[in-house]
Amino acid sequence: MSPSTGQARSPAAARAGKEPDGPCLVVGYDGSESARVAASWAAGSLPADGRLILVYACRPLHAPASPLSSADERRRLGRAFLDELALDAEDAFLEVAAHAEVSDEDPVSALTAAARRHHASAIVVGCAQHSRLHKAIGTVTSELLTRSPVPVTAVPSASAESDRDSRSSV
Repeated sequence: MSPSTGQARSPAAARAGKEPDGPCLVVGYDGSESARVAASWAAGSLPADGRLILVYACRPLHAPASPLSSADERRRLGRAFLDELALDAEDAFLEVAAHAEVSDEDPVSALTAAARRHHASAIVVGCAQHSRLHKAIGTVTSELLTRSPVPVTAVPSASAESDRDSRSSV
């Protein structure tokens, strides 16, 4: 990953040598299980000529950047999360042209800007259970639904599916 741009390419993208011209999906990635599931789902749903843009946003939604870390430290942490995904990812992820971006913006701004810049057909995010406070002030998914220039897909994590299944069987 280039420290100056905050971007990296997957092995498939590096082998191809040129940008694929198929559909593009932008995926919000924060290192969580739900984000991993979303990235895997997005990679598996793209055709061979598709592009996957993974975006790590360093700043939380509705809050300033942490005063305890510099912008460079936040970008290094984001790159570490994305590198970890590349190492641990399923085969489907390694078969598509994937690029990683680290942004010092909040997740909604970073994802919508990436979608516009890459002419994405959709934004994909993981979906997890949230506290009442998060629901009251808004989640990344709810903000994306009102601000995104493209469709938004929220992929439930495996734990969300198992929670839903256990509630429906009662």
